[in-house]
Amino acid sequence: MSGFTMHLHSNQASGMAVSQAARINNQALSLSSQGNYAGAEDLHLQALHLKLAAVGENNLTTAITRNALGELYLKMGKITDAEEQLKKAISVRMGNGPAYEAAVSVENLGRVHEVKGDLEEAKRVRLSHPADIMVCGNYDCPGETFDRSQLLACSGCKSAFYCGRTCQAKDWRARHKTFCKKRA
Repeated sequence: MSGFTMHLHSNQASGMAVSQAARINNQALSLSSQGNYAGAEDLHLQALHLKLAAVGENNLTTAITRNALGELYLKMGKITDAEEQLKKAISVRMGNGPAYEAAVSVENLGRVHEVKGDLEEAKRVRLSHPADIMVCGNYDCPGETFDRSQLLACSGCKSAFYCGRTCQAKDWRARHKTFCKKRA
């Protein structure tokens, strides 16, 4: 019976650590939106450390933090670090998580390859979800998944995918035109 009690307390402690880490992640997202990327990175790393200690690498909550770090590293231009974090997030999210979350990490990794100038790899990664589930390439598109057949490919590079012309135009202005071979 005392072993069960210890296990219960261990789960409570893990839950508290994960809750604390989630609050830290939210603070990091706030700093990132204010442009304080260094502060956001520090907080995300603190949250990651807490989650790794509490629930380990193969937990969805740890993958959420890794995805957030990957997105932040993309903003910071730390492409190798972004790629590392996103690959780890995908490895957990693909097998254990909701399709949307895996699709978000896959899209983010596609962006890494865009930044690296490898549009073929960006396309391959984006099309890699085994269920052909994708998210719109416009970061500000409302969170939803699409079947690959529902999305439009960029007419220039064919490596970015959008739910419609409005999202494609927004992403073009905000980001994609820098990387698309159509501009080259």
